[in-house]
Amino acid sequence: MRLLVILLHITYLLASYEPPAPLVHTSLGSIRGYHKYSLEGRRFSAFEGIPYGQPPVGDFRFEAPRNVLPWNTTLDARTLFVCSQVKNSFFADKPDQEDCLYLNVYVPKEQPSENDNFDVVVKIHGGAFTYGDGSVASPGFIMDRDLVYVNFNYRLGPLGFLSTGDNIVPGNNGLKDQQLALQWVQTHIKRFGGNPNSVTLMGQSAGSASVHFHYFSPKSRGLFHRGLSQSGTVLMPWAIQAGALKETQKLAASLNCENSDTRMMISCLKHIPVHHLLLKAKELFRFNIFPLTPFAPVVEVESDSAFMTKHPYLQLSSGEVYDIPWLAWRASDEGIFLGVLAPPAPYDEIEKHWDEWSPWIFNYEFTVAESQKTAVAHKIKSYYFPNEKVSHKNVKKFVDLMGDRYFNVGFEQAITMQANLGKSPVYAGIYCFNKTNGLAKGSGVDGVTHGDDNLLLHDDKPIRDIRLSTPETDIKNFLLDILSSYAKNGKPEATGINWEPVAQGKFNYLLMCDADDSHMVEKVEFGAEQFWESLDIKENGNIKRNELK
Repeated sequence: MRLLVILLHITYLLASYEPPAPLVHTSLGSIRGYHKYSLEGRRFSAFEGIPYGQPPVGDFRFEAPRNVLPWNTTLDARTLFVCSQVKNSFFADKPDQEDCLYLNVYVPKEQPSENDNFDVVVKIHGGAFTYGDGSVASPGFIMDRDLVYVNFNYRLGPLGFLSTGDNIVPGNNGLKDQQLALQWVQTHIKRFGGNPNSVTLMGQSAGSASVHFHYFSPKSRGLFHRGLSQSGTVLMPWAIQAGALKETQKLAASLNCENSDTRMMISCLKHIPVHHLLLKAKELFRFNIFPLTPFAPVVEVESDSAFMTKHPYLQLSSGEVYDIPWLAWRASDEGIFLGVLAPPAPYDEIEKHWDEWSPWIFNYEFTVAESQKTAVAHKIKSYYFPNEKVSHKNVKKFVDLMGDRYFNVGFEQAITMQANLGKSPVYAGIYCFNKTNGLAKGSGVDGVTHGDDNLLLHDDKPIRDIRLSTPETDIKNFLLDILSSYAKNGKPEATGINWEPVAQGKFNYLLMCDADDSHMVEKVEFGAEQFWESLDIKENGNIKRNELK
C-alpha cells in the first residue's frame, strides 16, 4: 500500500511538473518566454512580443524602420502585439497600436540552446497589406516538427504602404519592416537554436506576394534561402499599386491636409491621430473591400533606402531574380472568396453598373486610359458572360472571373517566367482538398477557396478547441511533411509524391486533393492568361511593350 502511495505521488509530481520558463541571452538583452503546447501535446518554448524595430510613431511615421535599441532588464516575452489597421469584419477585432514592430519566436524544446541547429521558418501574414497580424499564423501545428518558427507584424495600410511617389515617402515601409525582421533573424536566431543559414520564408495571400517581392529586392539577398508562396505573387494585379500619389492625396484631402506639396502633406499626416487616419483610409474603399489594396507595394524612386526601383515583371524578363528555390501554390477555386464571400456588391447591382464600376472592381482604374475603360469593361463582360447578365444563376462565372483576375493569371505568369530563367527550381501546386469545413462552406458554392490551406497549417483557434477528422489530420501532416522537407533541403517531399520542378516551356504542377491523392499534372490551355494579356491594361507584359515603344 505504501509503495502504491509513493508511486501515485511520483506520478502526480511528474504530471504537475512545469519546467523553468525558457530564457535566451542575446546581444540586445535577455528574453524570458513561456511554454505552450502543440496540437499533439508537445511542450515548446514561446517568446512573444520581441521588438525588432524602434517605434515608427510621431516624426517616424511613414519613415523607413530603424533597428531596435538594446534593453537593460530581462524582456518579458509573453504578449502578442497587433499593428494599427483598417477595421474589417473578416479579421478579429483585436486591440492594436501604432508601435507594433514585434516578432514572435517558437522553439521545439522546453529550453532553447544555441548548440542546436534547427531549420528556421519565417511566416509573413496576409491581409491585403491592410489587415491581419503575426498571431494569425499560429505555431500550434508547426511545433510538432523540429523547426524554429518565427512570425511578426509589419506596418499595414497607409502606415506601411503610403507613397508620395518621390523621396518624401518613397513607399514600401511594410516591406522594409519585413526586411528588418529578417535581418533580426540573421543576427539573433542562433541564440534560439535556429540555423541562420537555413531560413525558409513563407506567406499566404499578401504575405505570399511579400515572399515573392523579396526575390526582387537586392537588400533581401542572403536574408533567406528559399521561399514558399501560398496564393500570391508579384504579378497579381493587387500586388503593386498604381496611382499611389492620387490615393495619398485623396486621404490627405479628407483629413484637411494640404495635398499639392508632398512635404507639407506628409508633415500634416504625421500629426493626425492614428485611428482617425485609418478611419478616413477606410473611405478609399469604393465597394465593400474593393479596391482590394488601396495602399500596396510600389516601384520606388532611387534612394539609399529603396526596397525596389524596377518593376518585378521587367526583372523577371531580364533574369534579375534572387537565385534560390521557390515553391508556390494556389487554391483550386480562389475566386469564391472575392466573388461570393466578400463580393463587391449584389450581383444585380454589378450588372446594372458594369461599365461604371468595372475599373474599381477589376483593378484597372489607374492602369487603363480613361478613353479605353468602357471598352475594357465590355471585353471582360463578353469573355465571361457572353450574351448573359450577371446574376445568382451564373455566380460560378463570376467566381471564375474573380479567380482569374485576382489570382490565377498572375500565379501562372510568375511561375512560368521564373521557371524559364533556368536557375533554381520552381515548384508549383494547386490545393484542392475539400474534405473539411472550408471557408466556402454554407456559401452556396462548392470549392476550395483562398485561405483554406492556411487552416491546416496555421489555424489560429486555441489548440484545445481543434478536433481534426482523419482526412484533415492526414492532409495536415502531408503539408507539414512538405514544409519540413523543403525547409531542410529545398525540395518539397511527402510520402507518395515526386514533386517535379516546373519545366521550361510547360506548366507542370502538383494537384493536392488529398494526402493519398496528389499527382503531377500539366496545364495545356491558357485562354484566360491570353485574354487578360490582350487587354490594354498597363501592367506586367504591357509595361514592357509600352517602354519599348
